[in-house]
Amino acid sequence: MTTVTATTVTLTIDGKPVTVPAGALLIEAAKRAGIEVPSFCYYPGLALQGACRMCLVSIEKMPKLQTACTTVASNGMVVHTENDEVAN
Repeated sequence: MTTVTATTVTLTIDGKPVTVPAGALLIEAAKRAGIEVPSFCYYPGLALQGACRMCLVSIEKMPKLQTACTTVASNGMVVHTENDEVAN
């Protein structure tokens, strides 16, 4: 039996489809799509914190806002960085 591991995932951020390497964080996927997600505690290569909460995003079918700097992108995910829920 052969196991196939996906090397990329495709998701939608603010209506834009984006394909990123498997394991990429939402903040990285957004940047790849040209969407700036504000953050203070995130820096590539350092331990993930999710402490400042500046990078909160809304993900469809998720009950509450998630931090883009600690959430791994997955296939079919629909993310909103600018809506009423995120703004409040």
